[in-house]
Amino acid sequence: MAFAGQKSRNGKKSMNKQAASGTGVGAGYLLVAAVAGLLGGGASVLRQAGLMPDHGIWPVLEHIHAPLMLLFVVIPALVCGFSNLWLPRALGRAGMVLPALNVAGLGLVGVSGILAVVNGAQAPAILLWCAGLLCAVMTVLATIFDSRADTEQKLPFSPFVWGEMLASAMLLLTVPVLAAVMTHQLLSGAQGDILPLLDGFAEPVTLVTLLAGFGLVFEAGARASRFSEKPVITIMTATAAASVIIWTRGVFAHGLAASVQQPGTLTSPENAVLFASTLASVLLAGLWMAGTWRSRFSLRVPMLWGLGFLAVVSTGWVAQLMQGDGLHSALQLGAVYAAFCGLYLWRGENGGYWYPRSLAVLQFVLMAAATGLSFSPLSAAAQIWSGGLLGASLLCFVATMGMSFMQNRKVTEGSEASAQAALASSSEGTVQS
Repeated sequence: MAFAGQKSRNGKKSMNKQAASGTGVGAGYLLVAAVAGLLGGGASVLRQAGLMPDHGIWPVLEHIHAPLMLLFVVIPALVCGFSNLWLPRALGRAGMVLPALNVAGLGLVGVSGILAVVNGAQAPAILLWCAGLLCAVMTVLATIFDSRADTEQKLPFSPFVWGEMLASAMLLLTVPVLAAVMTHQLLSGAQGDILPLLDGFAEPVTLVTLLAGFGLVFEAGARASRFSEKPVITIMTATAAASVIIWTRGVFAHGLAASVQQPGTLTSPENAVLFASTLASVLLAGLWMAGTWRSRFSLRVPMLWGLGFLAVVSTGWVAQLMQGDGLHSALQLGAVYAAFCGLYLWRGENGGYWYPRSLAVLQFVLMAAATGLSFSPLSAAAQIWSGGLLGASLLCFVATMGMSFMQNRKVTEGSEASAQAALASSSEGTVQS
């Protein structure tokens, strides 16, 4: 009996350590994304204002702005960060499996980010990023598959889990292709700029934003919306599978940078993937709006960011149809809205912790105003205003999360907790599988 009790205590300590490790790694990925976003966004604002210094790391940041946002903001936040913070709870687990591999992935991604900022986005830095990301997505997929093997009751996955699983599987198939191209570039001794090669990797990042972003948006509306999960899962799976095949075939046939240089034809890999992304995003948004229209919901903070994600993506559709370009950049900006939607959903509605709602709403209003100014072709002064509003929005977010973590208290029973319980009970069973 004493041995059994000791074994039980050791098991609990191991699970607590595993959970703490996953939370720390998730926070580390979000920190990487935040630092990269501040550096890249700051360089963009300085360039638009004509105040970009011509010395130090600023010219390097201006040069690598696009890969910095794609590789070190979108993917670490939407896939690696939220998977570690939220996936164990969504699967009913204590933490992520393979904790050593998980920590190694974070370390490799962090070191590659430092090398990219100091020396530019060179092949060694990108290879380290590829190795770190493969460690991260293998941990995510192993955790999901292990949860299915452990549980006797095979409960259906939520839209968030499906989005993270499909995004991770897509990265597991496409990142080795990028690593092979970088290895060839390194071994051949080529001294050319690798940014065109990284531009060719923008299509998989677009699909990652689509899958993980819509997974978070459907999760935010799952408590109050009436929608069937099967069409959502079918659209996401078909889009991921078709796009990976089209993109990989195009890379092996024409090279990683060739599709970027073939605009205007639907047969080019870039345009084919963008067409699939546009069609999938229209269908998924239609399903979400149809389910929300049939139900009553309160416009809470995560729902605000989810609606912002849909609005930005819709603007990308219009630009794509009218000008043949726009969805790619819209989905990248939409990744920011999806990330904030997931953060407030994880901290508030799912975690049950307090944060100042009025300050969070102010952050959304400032971000929406900055987004509107960035989309419109206005003067340089308006672009500076856009950057200032974006900075103020980020300060509101830092203040909101700082106050939440400093107090670190659950919502009181008499106020928001009871309202959430009433909402959950009134909408229980509305998500149909």
